[in-house]
Amino acid sequence: MKDRVIDFIRNGGDFESLAIALHRWQRSNNPEYDRFCGSAEAEHWSQIPAVPTALFQDVSLTCFPPSSATVTFRTSGTTGGTRGCIRLRDVEVYELAARMHAQTCLGTIPGRGVSFVPMAPDSSLGHMCASFVPDMQNWFDAASGVNTRDGWASLRSAASTPGAMFVPGTAFALADLLDLDHEPLALPAGSVVMVTGGFKGRRRVVPPAVLHARLQRQFPGAQVVGEYGMSELASQLWAVPVGAAFVPPPWMRVMAVDPWTGEPATRGVLRFFDLANHQTVLAIETADVGIVRPDGCVLLEGRLEGSAPRGCSLTVEEANA
Repeated sequence: MKDRVIDFIRNGGDFESLAIALHRWQRSNNPEYDRFCGSAEAEHWSQIPAVPTALFQDVSLTCFPPSSATVTFRTSGTTGGTRGCIRLRDVEVYELAARMHAQTCLGTIPGRGVSFVPMAPDSSLGHMCASFVPDMQNWFDAASGVNTRDGWASLRSAASTPGAMFVPGTAFALADLLDLDHEPLALPAGSVVMVTGGFKGRRRVVPPAVLHARLQRQFPGAQVVGEYGMSELASQLWAVPVGAAFVPPPWMRVMAVDPWTGEPATRGVLRFFDLANHQTVLAIETADVGIVRPDGCVLLEGRLEGSAPRGCSLTVEEANA
């Protein structure tokens, strides 16, 4: 099954047939997911039972013995709450899918950079960024938060030498960086500034449009883009430029559903069907709300009212509390 998924990611194919085949394979190899599905039968990818992200807090949901996992990603969780665990036997598909879709959306990924995202071993976001630029300088520390002063000095120093830069940051971390109120910094041609996460449920809120405009003014000439992902998904969506609709990769489909009935809706909670999730569960339901356009792109609106705050920006706020 892994080889079939890799072939689809590299070469494309029939999403419908592979999604159904993968779903049935996962039911045969993932006993906890099989119990979750019960008597449900899927004849179309949209009918595949989607696991709520919160379930990863309670069960392993792997298609292999959990003891053979070599990588564990943990969700950011809520303050004082249980963190979900996503266990992988290897990261070959994860890294292939991340790089291929990023390159499709962004072009060539710069070979050097400065990071303002959590780079802990159990951070899927940090893993993705490190797989793009292995030797990136990092100014985020889970214990002390974001070192904005030294991080800005690092950015300025790097920008003074030739070569495009990759600058990933959570929304909360980048907002803190911009609060330093430095003069605009022109990054080398081809540079990419990536913003991910939001402010839902945080003590401090910066409207996305305000943050995006400030980033574009602060880093003239750089491509400022948005990234959407989560530990429970092996693939990411990209918004180019930041503020545009998020584009899923060809090996993913997204649905909006009514949060009460589960029926398809114009606007609703988002379900993701990700073939790159071959080691866990391909169908994931989130508490994120949005609109899925006819072309499959996603307009993200935030969190379902009353749902617990989560995500990488929460990690930043906790660290800075």
